[in-house]
Amino acid sequence: MKNHLPFDTFLKSLKTSNRTLDFFTDWQKCLKNKNEISIALNHLNFLLGKDTKELKNCIKTLFKEYPKAFNVLNILIAVRDKNDIALDANGNFYPLYSYFENDEKVYEFIRQTGLEQIFCNRDIKDLNDFIFGIEVWLDSNARKNRSGKAMENHLSGLFVQAQLNFREQVDIREFEDLRQAFGNDIKKFDFVIFSKEKTYFHRS
Repeated sequence: MKNHLPFDTFLKSLKTSNRTLDFFTDWQKCLKNKNEISIALNHLNFLLGKDTKELKNCIKTLFKEYPKAFNVLNILIAVRDKNDIALDANGNFYPLYSYFENDEKVYEFIRQTGLEQIFCNRDIKDLNDFIFGIEVWLDSNARKNRSGKAMENHLSGLFVQAQLNFREQVDIREFEDLRQAFGNDIKKFDFVIFSKEKTYFHRS
């Protein structure tokens, strides 16, 4: 395909953002994630409003009745992966899930993470609402991926409209000099645009 528009001119015509208002939060994903653990959250609601002096015994009682409720404690501190490693006071490393094995460890987890304040200060009325807020925050970390894919689709359409000569998702091994220069730092380019005098490489 012959380029009908100089690529430098095309670049100057791009908008500063590809984000529409529905981009910022994936509400359905947030609701789905919250609903998947709502049973556990409803059991943990039992601990809300408890006095700090009685919290430990209440944890013990709940652990006997429904130990699975505590498997979602990592989400309450905005950590998705229970395999994440934490350092204890003695300098030992433990995965988060190891704190959910018995009521004593659960209590230590709640106390050391500061969740004790969440359960005891009476400001939080329902952990479902609390978790929904955390899910919205965690979803913000996915914006980069959404933005990158949206931008790729947007650029591809614009390249076609501008009748530019381009290829998508090009392996760097097709350009041996670049592969030697960058090594394993770059695997592929989102776009390679071929103009009369230059070849442009784009990666997000």
